[in-house]
Amino acid sequence: MQAEGWQGEVPPAEGWTPVVLPDTWAQRWPGFDGVVWYRLQWEQPADASEAGVLMEYLIMAGAVWLNGTPISRDASLVEPLTRAWNTPRYWLMAAPVLRPGATNTLLVRVSGLAAYQAGLGPVTVGPPAAIWPQYEQQRSVRRDQQVFGLAISTVVAVFFGVLWALRRRETAYGWFALMSCLWLVFAVNQVVTSPWPFATTDGWQAFSTSSLMAFSCSFLIFSLRFCERRLPRFEAGLALVALACWLDLWLAAPAAMGLHRSLWTVAAIVVYTLSSGGYVVYAGLVRTRRIFALAPFMLAGCVASGHDLMVFLQIIDSNVYYSAMVSYVTVFGMALVLAGRFVQSLRRIENFNTELIAEVEAARTELAGTLAQRHALELTHARIGERVNLASDLHDGLGGMLVGSIATLEHAPHSQSAPQLLAMLKSLRDDLRLIIDATGREDGQRSFGELLAPLRHRTTQLIDANGIACHWQVAGLDGLELPPSQSLELLRFLQEALTNVLKHSGAKRVDVTVLGSGDGLLLAVEDNGCGFAPKAAEQASGAGLRSMRARARRLGSALQLESAPGKTRLALQLGLPGA
Repeated sequence: MQAEGWQGEVPPAEGWTPVVLPDTWAQRWPGFDGVVWYRLQWEQPADASEAGVLMEYLIMAGAVWLNGTPISRDASLVEPLTRAWNTPRYWLMAAPVLRPGATNTLLVRVSGLAAYQAGLGPVTVGPPAAIWPQYEQQRSVRRDQQVFGLAISTVVAVFFGVLWALRRRETAYGWFALMSCLWLVFAVNQVVTSPWPFATTDGWQAFSTSSLMAFSCSFLIFSLRFCERRLPRFEAGLALVALACWLDLWLAAPAAMGLHRSLWTVAAIVVYTLSSGGYVVYAGLVRTRRIFALAPFMLAGCVASGHDLMVFLQIIDSNVYYSAMVSYVTVFGMALVLAGRFVQSLRRIENFNTELIAEVEAARTELAGTLAQRHALELTHARIGERVNLASDLHDGLGGMLVGSIATLEHAPHSQSAPQLLAMLKSLRDDLRLIIDATGREDGQRSFGELLAPLRHRTTQLIDANGIACHWQVAGLDGLELPPSQSLELLRFLQEALTNVLKHSGAKRVDVTVLGSGDGLLLAVEDNGCGFAPKAAEQASGAGLRSMRARARRLGSALQLESAPGKTRLALQLGLPGA
């Protein structure tokens, strides 16, 4: 029975019209917004002291009386209306409210808007044991599954949103997260009962319908991204469509809101259905395992959305929308497929890491072999270099002395006395000893201190015999081992410096310093002789200074020379390899 306006608190006494539940009054009273009363009567058996009453839904808000006693009332029966449209209700009735053995009357006051299929759903009265399972089924479909699905959508949206934030190039994850968020916003419409934060039912419908349109557009873009396709202009067009939907619904006049909402809802469902169906067809054509894995979930969504489109257009007489339930399975399945794709990527990364480690180990082994070969070559080159240096020193030193002695004997064989010949032979012997001492023996490499001792002994005796006091300062040579070529160069340097003192200085005292430290080796020879001019000495016929400078260069050092009457000092500072 139609009431006058929104304030009808008392049911009319006459004018009742028989209807069959579920009932939608928009077909009977087009454009009517307000209150409609429904009256249900039944005979309660005398032996049944209890009765269960199940009301599957009413749209949008209402109040219920049994035999004149109020048993239920929504918070707001005028705009903004309480959103009780998807809330099943169950009451256990007993005396004195219930009248066993008499006629019982159930009055339902429904406040609704014609644009949103206002009316009353099925009402069932019977034994509580039979009605309660029906109520549990309705509550599961209309409430529990919706809340569970919202929880899944929230988790999926957060997970893939974070995953996309960490890997921006995986745009499919980002669109899936956005799609899940938009579906979450739309699906809240299934469970909320309070009209807050909107001042009218039209506000809620504009919010949920625009969210549905945005979801359908983002779902289509996600499908393209998952198939690794980009259509920039088409995607920009979808964004404009979603924006147009939002503006149209929020700016539409209240009288036209029902039509606008219906058109955009149909458009959103069509976009989603075509997207799902198109994906299934594409998956069948390409037959790629990754793309084909998502096809069953897309097919389920396509069937559910097709059903819901017919429910919305009232082609099917029902108030249950399958998309709200199937979508969570679809979203969960999509999440599993994307998670599987992520796991495969991780496996590829792990395999890549394993291959990379193997390649690095192989390269390291090859590099170690190459370095070993290079080291062996360097050792060989060093030995060859030392042999060349030794051969050169033999040629320049001992060889030169032999050639000079031979030339002297050939030029005047009878003019040489026995002492002169003996002196020649001793010089050859001393030079040979120096080379032998510097190059080491077969019993292993010798320290520089051990090599220096024979030279020190011979030169000291020779210098002392010529009336020159020879003083040595030797320290820090314990364990100091040098390559044979370096040892020979250093010993030659000392030998030549002391020979020059003996031949040219006219000194009475000579001090020889050989000091080893952590950063190098110092060799110095200082006498108190007459001194000389270094430049004039190098330009003279003698080659002693030039030879010592050459030796210093080969050792990587420089000859330090100071000379004046009463003091001449020659020094050589050699850096050690470990310093």
